[in-house]
Amino acid sequence: RPGLVLVPEIALALPLVDRLRADLDAHVALVHSALGDGERADEWRRIRRGEVDVVVGTRLAVLAPLADVGLIVVDEEHDAAYKSDRTPRLQARDTAVELGRLAGAPVVLGSATPSVETEGRAREGGINRFRLPIRLSGAPPAVQVVDLRAELAAGNLAMLSRSLATALANLADGDQAILVINRRGTASVVLCRDCGHVATCPDCTRPLVYHQVGGTLRCHHCGRAWPMPSRCPSCGSARIRYLGGGTERVEREVRERFPNLRVGRLDRDVVERKGAAERVVDAFTDRRLDVLVGTSLVTKGLDIPSVTLVGIVSADVALNLPDERAAERTYQLLAQAVGRAGRGEQPGTAIIQTYQPEHPAIVAVAQGRADAFYDAELDLRRRFGSPPFGRLVKLTVALPDRGDAEEAGKGLATKLRERAVATGARIDVAGPAPAFVAKRGDRWRFNVVLRGDDPVRLLGDPPGAPWSIDVDPESLL
Repeated sequence: RPGLVLVPEIALALPLVDRLRADLDAHVALVHSALGDGERADEWRRIRRGEVDVVVGTRLAVLAPLADVGLIVVDEEHDAAYKSDRTPRLQARDTAVELGRLAGAPVVLGSATPSVETEGRAREGGINRFRLPIRLSGAPPAVQVVDLRAELAAGNLAMLSRSLATALANLADGDQAILVINRRGTASVVLCRDCGHVATCPDCTRPLVYHQVGGTLRCHHCGRAWPMPSRCPSCGSARIRYLGGGTERVEREVRERFPNLRVGRLDRDVVERKGAAERVVDAFTDRRLDVLVGTSLVTKGLDIPSVTLVGIVSADVALNLPDERAAERTYQLLAQAVGRAGRGEQPGTAIIQTYQPEHPAIVAVAQGRADAFYDAELDLRRRFGSPPFGRLVKLTVALPDRGDAEEAGKGLATKLRERAVATGARIDVAGPAPAFVAKRGDRWRFNVVLRGDDPVRLLGDPPGAPWSIDVDPESLL
């Protein structure tokens, strides 16, 4: 019986295919969204004819036409990439579990930082838990937390703290470093120092991000881009200031301060260019790069013994978003990043830069207290009836007129509250509230959230356009 292996990112699929072919001499099919139509059709036909032993791919691969799957592995099961953000809003991990049940095949959910839902189900006995009691390669790295408030007070305005800069300067010959900041670009805010005008996307109303490569302002929500203006479009001033920073700025700073180090970058902008991600990963694996700067992409699947230093440039990027998964996502990102260091004979060091060193997610990573973190998160979920103790449904309305969108939200929320009272359903109806990105694609968006034992039943028939429905969403933003 063939096997199915799911990975959250395309960049993780290619090395896995090579290892399966080399170690097991297996016939492997590769399925992901970056394949051309012809390439995908060829792989689909091979799978249907029974010519493959293993199918490897991203969430799309869970729909592969395997006649009788014998084993399903979901690597990094906690990763948000397994949930589609467009209709149909498929959650590939949950689909894989159901597929395994129907096929009578075991399903392995692998993660060093399981999702809170999976952790909760394992504690309740719904999932069999198997722990790896020891690290298979190397010793756990030493973790240092740097308070960026103290760095700022000392006059350090750079992206790199003094401790991280010193560690990079002392990087031994043959050793490598990974620097993580989960934000792309060179500057996250571009504003005029005279009138205060901030460059924003006219469709999404979100601040535009400056990308030095190409000299463009880009919206990270809708993808539109504009050339960087030389003067403020509001007052005409040339005094334009760049605030914040992302992967491009960190890459530039490392190159400028440490010209002897060979630096590469891996983020969504790189991955969009066909074959670019593989070239960067291969160069780092072959030690043709000393430092790899990237987003969460560099925290997954890189098992490189010569990496002795990991620096999390900013642990606060998503920590305070108004979303109940914000702390969980931050904990997972930090723990996965820290785990890249010290996988060989040399001891590893991880440096976490943050303005909130006392935050429970950061304390849990620094002190290795995963159980305490999950205890607190599960307690919150239990109190609010969130998964795994209940279910969520997020309904989003999108209309060109803001007032119309809000009124539509109020109408549906009122209708659902009345239905809950009439049926005695223990469902909380929240909203309508503006979405975190309130305007996208020239449409205003409002969310209504249902929370409780069976919100899908309360909802009944879908409301239809202009509403979209997300059951157990990865984010409430």
